[in-house]
Amino acid sequence: MGNRIPDELIEQVRESVDIVDVVSEYVPLKKQGRNYFGLCPFHGESTPSFSVSPEKQIFHCFGCGAGGNSISFIMQLEGLNFQESVQQLAQKANITLPTDAIDTVKNPQSTEQAIMHEAHEFVKKYYHHLLVNTAEGKEALDYLINRGISKEEIKHFELGVALDSWDAVTKVLEKRGYSMSIMEKAGLVVRNERDGNYYDRFRNRLIFPIHNHQGKIVAFSGRIMGEGSPKYLNSPESSIFHKGKLLYHFYQAKNVMRKQNRAVLMEGFADVISAYKAGVNDAVATMGTSLTEDQAKVLKTTVDQIIICYDSDQAGINATEKAANILQKEGFTIKVAQMPDGLDPDEYIRQFGPEKFNSSIIEASVSLMSFKMQYHRKGKNLLDETVKFQYIKEMLQEIAKLSQLIEQDYYLNQLSKEFSISIEVLKKEFGQYSNQANRITNVTEVKTDIKRDISSKTLLPAHVRAEQTLLAHMLNSRDVTEKVRQQYQGLFYNNDYSEIIIHLYAYYEEGNESNISKFMNYLPSKRLLEVVSKIVNLQIAPELTERELKDYLDALNNYDKQQRIREKEIDLKKAEREGDFVKAATILQQITQLRSSMKYVK
Repeated sequence: MGNRIPDELIEQVRESVDIVDVVSEYVPLKKQGRNYFGLCPFHGESTPSFSVSPEKQIFHCFGCGAGGNSISFIMQLEGLNFQESVQQLAQKANITLPTDAIDTVKNPQSTEQAIMHEAHEFVKKYYHHLLVNTAEGKEALDYLINRGISKEEIKHFELGVALDSWDAVTKVLEKRGYSMSIMEKAGLVVRNERDGNYYDRFRNRLIFPIHNHQGKIVAFSGRIMGEGSPKYLNSPESSIFHKGKLLYHFYQAKNVMRKQNRAVLMEGFADVISAYKAGVNDAVATMGTSLTEDQAKVLKTTVDQIIICYDSDQAGINATEKAANILQKEGFTIKVAQMPDGLDPDEYIRQFGPEKFNSSIIEASVSLMSFKMQYHRKGKNLLDETVKFQYIKEMLQEIAKLSQLIEQDYYLNQLSKEFSISIEVLKKEFGQYSNQANRITNVTEVKTDIKRDISSKTLLPAHVRAEQTLLAHMLNSRDVTEKVRQQYQGLFYNNDYSEIIIHLYAYYEEGNESNISKFMNYLPSKRLLEVVSKIVNLQIAPELTERELKDYLDALNNYDKQQRIREKEIDLKKAEREGDFVKAATILQQITQLRSSMKYVK
């Protein structure tokens, strides 16, 4: 495993960053009272339920239950391990970590994935060097420059070229000691089944490196420069590359996207590069495949607004409609940039220039509903009453998906005027679709309410309320924890609470004072982090009085006795069935003693 980062350095890093600043880089936050609130980056929602506490230095989502401190936030959102998250925050805080700890983070050579990452980084530099510094790469360099791609853009996108050779990359990888079997798994080389030899996957192609969302190179796409098929050749899926979860240029564009709260969604590499050249620096692409729910969720961690800018052919229009439906479920504000027939964004920019692309395409984007009205009527003969009524039905279904009542009213009136239908009749017909949409929304709200139950003290059994309240005070006070340890010998009935208490006892035994954000570093699982973040958001009194402590412990002891009474009642019935009346009398006496020893709790 190598050396881990010392605890005191981890604590220095955690104390040096403000969780509000950390989260604000990903989620727009607004102060409400003592905390900050925003839309949760871990699930789709339209009403902010994601809370960040600057006082406790923790976050908690009242909707999905996600919770933790600044380190676990980075872990969950960026997909990093603990040490990588600490390193990222250390860089933000200008704290230098020991070299051996950094090496463990960056180069854990014991794992295949680390070797794959390292090899991809090396091959990226090799391809880029061939393009910009060698005679062999001049033809590809001229090709790019003739297409209007400058050296600055070549550098930004780290473009490269694969030589017209069967083993150029294979040889340099072998020379550096890389295992060819691992390189095959990584997709950098291909094994010949007949003779067992390895050869390069990419030959005589322009190379587009593909980053994951943490900035590591995980794959390549190669575009043929002349005639031939396929036009694009992509790395295969691997343990480090999952095409449906990544967006091209997301890593480079995410800071711009957060600042503008907008992303321009495109289909291909060339579109993104041309858009960047045109000053649209928040462009990302799905790499030629349909948008996935995973990709939409990634975008939701960064922006609230999306402009879909796909090709103008029928396939592109269909893909726009499909992507819009996925994005709509995640709660985005969506607009659609409409390309002239027969052109894709790359072709348009090269033909008409950057300024016209911005003014006539991006800035002229239409609302999603306007696009859908055009989409659903395309190819339809609306003079045919059957077709017309079917179109109106489709539009009512789409209007029902809109979250704003003012939008719904606007488009209902637009339909009413266009087709000369009474607005009253249209609204009555619309009601059935609106109710269907509301039922779907209500199901989501019920699920959310279930997760919020922990914050409610009503309808909870006394022992459950006692466990929650005691744990909340124990997290806030070393003294309360010690009193509970001395006066209550058992563990809590909730298994998660019991596990948390065991970690809390160890935390305080090491001499630590109460600090919820620090304590979270001691918890081994995301589940326990979420439980703690829920518990500390309970509304409790600042101090736990001795009388309250006694009442809560009495409630736990009473529940212990209730459980024992239930067990003895089973034994009593068994003794009576077997005719062992002496044993039955003894058990009955024990039950009576247990009941009389139970304390009254308010």
